[in-house]
Amino acid sequence: MDYTSNEYLKNMFNLNNKNIIVIGSGSGIGRSASLAIAAHGGNLICADIKNIESTIKAVKEINSEVNVIPFEIDITNKSEIIKLMNQYDVIDGVVCTPSINVRKLLIDYTESEFDKVISLNLKATFNVLQASAKKMKLNNKGSIVTFSSIRGSVVEPGQSVYAASKAGTEKLVNTLAAEVAEYNIRVNTISPGPVMTPLTDQLRNDKLWNEAYTTKPALQRWASPMN
Repeated sequence: MDYTSNEYLKNMFNLNNKNIIVIGSGSGIGRSASLAIAAHGGNLICADIKNIESTIKAVKEINSEVNVIPFEIDITNKSEIIKLMNQYDVIDGVVCTPSINVRKLLIDYTESEFDKVISLNLKATFNVLQASAKKMKLNNKGSIVTFSSIRGSVVEPGQSVYAASKAGTEKLVNTLAAEVAEYNIRVNTISPGPVMTPLTDQLRNDKLWNEAYTTKPALQRWASPMN
């Protein structure tokens, strides 16, 4: 294969006729991922617990020819994940972005807060990974992308349970990638630093926190979801 040919470069990001599920498409990184996929011609299921219609409207403005389906889901409910995976006979890609954080010292954490963070960030991600891989294995192809965080490897006080959930996500992904590689299924996780999303609104609206997170990255700024 000639990797320098115009045809190869043209098709590198060609998602025509690909069926892709974006979980968390209602806002933030998930919304931006949906718009990017539509721009490259991919068919979409926009799945989230709310704000789906807004994303679908934006998708259609970018590319009116793609097939886009709304799907309201609570991914802490495993049966809803399985139902989502059955919307397509063939799933080429799954992007999973939802997360939650409770910022407080470990010694102040309640059991219910611990369960809330782990249930969404780790257990639900496990269920998405498992259901996606089972579906893709039937067709011997696919790509799964989840989102971890820099907190999965870099310690910050007040982020213990969130960090644990993200480190756990990375290990789930690493292991699953090794287990399903023979079926031509790729599994990856992205671990961003500070990104401008609804999850970080509270930090960006606080002068001291905003300054602290702005000065940490090499580029001295927050990332945009569209990056």
